[in-house]
Amino acid sequence: METFDLTRESDRLALVDRVFVYPEEPHQRRHGPAGYTDYESYRDWLRDEFLYRCTFSLLRETWPQTRFHIDHFVPQTERPDLVCDYDNLILLEGRLNLVKGRRRVPDPCKVALGRCLYVHMKGEKMGCIEARNEVGEKIIRVLRLDSDDATQVRRDWIQILRSVAQTDEPLFRKFIGYPKKLPDLKRAKVSSNCRLAGLKQSAKYLADLGTLPEWY
Repeated sequence: METFDLTRESDRLALVDRVFVYPEEPHQRRHGPAGYTDYESYRDWLRDEFLYRCTFSLLRETWPQTRFHIDHFVPQTERPDLVCDYDNLILLEGRLNLVKGRRRVPDPCKVALGRCLYVHMKGEKMGCIEARNEVGEKIIRVLRLDSDDATQVRRDWIQILRSVAQTDEPLFRKFIGYPKKLPDLKRAKVSSNCRLAGLKQSAKYLADLGTLPEWY
């Protein structure tokens, strides 16, 4: 992980350029809870799983007016037996979930989104998204990530972050860091968890140890 000193304006500005960079490797699930009969009960697990942001838009929970829905990779109508299967669940920005409907998108646990999608951070194309391959084309098409509205949202946030990086360090830290209130997954009541090691990777656990990164 790169090192940035958030007390330095130059480092804060450099960090802005990484906000809309997709991961270069497929996501590896670190949590594996089971036993809930209502998939909404998995919300805190999914929030921590996907770093409190939307996997496909990269909009964050700490950003105002950002709301998240729980979605199923395989639609409930096709596989009702997977309605409460944790590995079939993902956290999506509400707008994207409504746009997606019942259509499927590639599983970010099987494809590296950084090899599929690229967001321009500067110049005339700032905020525009491009596909790097056919998988990226499908993601953009299904979720309309290249719509005027989606592009403007990214452009607005790039500009906002650059502005606060220069004028308001505390607000920048809020926008670039984890939420203040983090779920304590160790206390969550589940019948089983096939990835217990993930509890020690959760944001709350790291925060209590004093090792949670200031940014991500």
